[in-house]
Amino acid sequence: MFDYRIAAWVVFGLALLMTGVGWRIADQAVNARNEEQFAARAADLSEAIRYRMREYLTILRAGAGFFNGSESVTRREWQTYVAALRLREDYPGVQGLGFAMMLPAAAVAEHVADIRKEGFPDYTVRPPGERDPLSSIIYLEPFDWRNQRAFGYDMFSEPVRRAAMTQAMEAGELAVSGRVTLVQETSKDIQHGFLVYVPVYRKGMPLDTADQRRAAIHGFV
Repeated sequence: MFDYRIAAWVVFGLALLMTGVGWRIADQAVNARNEEQFAARAADLSEAIRYRMREYLTILRAGAGFFNGSESVTRREWQTYVAALRLREDYPGVQGLGFAMMLPAAAVAEHVADIRKEGFPDYTVRPPGERDPLSSIIYLEPFDWRNQRAFGYDMFSEPVRRAAMTQAMEAGELAVSGRVTLVQETSKDIQHGFLVYVPVYRKGMPLDTADQRRAAIHGFV
């Protein structure tokens, strides 16, 4: 005699099995679609970052070209040049575009006196201490209150920055620092950043070897 109770349980079991299989298939399909969307979005963001970095590097190389094409670049000329780039409007994420001069220890006193004559009576190369050579951020635009905190800072005194500066100087190419806390940061909402250096050499000096490039270095954009 046909047992309807057994048949009902069989049908119920099959229904549960089919439901489970269907859920599994649907879950895999949703996960696959999500992974595809995530991968596509990640690829878009990665390309956007690469594109923006290429723009930043172009600006830096152009800044170095500005120095290389001039006998000297004054503070006013650098200010006008950077203002025309509209950094804050067109290149968000850039804190500033500057020039750091390399200095032998013997030239620091005269250098400080020259900058103070430009109207910065409190200017000094910092942090204090004996070292040779030194560097100093002498131009940094826009020259707002935050960027003024970096005015006179010796980036060559800090190991992470010095490593990138040395790499750029010796290779004659741009170099990117590791993660640093910018001197512009205050005690609140501190953000990490990084720096990109393009070397600028004194005109008329040989640049064929790393030693020659070290001897010829003028500074970094």
